[in-house]
Amino acid sequence: MNLDDLHEGRIHGDLMFPLSVYQVEKVNDVFFNYHWHEEIEFIYMTQGSACFYIGSSLTELQQGESLLIPSGQLHACYPASEFPAYFHAIVFDSHLLSSSAYDVIQSKYIQPWMEQRLILPSIYRSTDSWEQHVRPMLVDIIKQFEGKPLGYELKIKANLLAIFAELLPHGELSADLPRNAIQGSKIERIKPALQFMHEQYNQRIMIPELAGLIGMSEGHFCRFFKAIVKKTPIEYLNFYRVEKAMKCLEDPKIKIIDVASEVGFESPSYFIKTFKALKQMTPSNYRKLIRDSDASSSGIPMESAT
Repeated sequence: MNLDDLHEGRIHGDLMFPLSVYQVEKVNDVFFNYHWHEEIEFIYMTQGSACFYIGSSLTELQQGESLLIPSGQLHACYPASEFPAYFHAIVFDSHLLSSSAYDVIQSKYIQPWMEQRLILPSIYRSTDSWEQHVRPMLVDIIKQFEGKPLGYELKIKANLLAIFAELLPHGELSADLPRNAIQGSKIERIKPALQFMHEQYNQRIMIPELAGLIGMSEGHFCRFFKAIVKKTPIEYLNFYRVEKAMKCLEDPKIKIIDVASEVGFESPSYFIKTFKALKQMTPSNYRKLIRDSDASSSGIPMESAT
């Protein structure tokens, strides 16, 4: 089986809020066939029951139960009986849980989970108190997405982080404690370079300058930085500058050429190229998205899965 043939390429949500909620019903006695996607997915069984295949494992969910499908997992769903059934799928990009800068939430919790060094429980049947806490938060996410009241994005993100915090004590670390301690010391060592980048991002920053902050050669620093942050120093700096640029672009009075210099890009063309590579759209298109977001976010109907 070629997994690439089963990769789901659809976009869930949009660049500004990469999350969608789908109400999934049977079509020709199938909820959905095998596929996979990079996004994380929560399933909440709203009515009836269904059989979920996650990799080679089979799980049957009853009404009120839920499960977590990690990024990249091959999965399918078929009816468990002839009775009416449907569920809600909450599909979101892992970046929705991440911070704009590399911080303790990213390094201590999100990154180990995404790298499968932290294994979280995936099935919630409400038999334990912590499982009972997960259910109302999933229901509230569905409610918020359907109604889209003012601030619904904040409430959804808060619920996702609260669910993660609820699952965390019941997860398992695949790495041993000594390795975690070493990783923690590496993260501490890289902090001065990260702090400098966060404070001076709008100035010219040179690699030797960053390397000198933590007493490393330029080559050693670049390898060390990428091993911890999963980006090269230049990639991370560009990522951080683009995040800052997105905020500047919300002000229509600031010219795009001025946004580029304000966040540290010396060349407007390089800024546009970098922004497009990271956000799949140009700064001017992003500004238009900002301008249209209020209109497009009001009265959006509930999406249906295909």
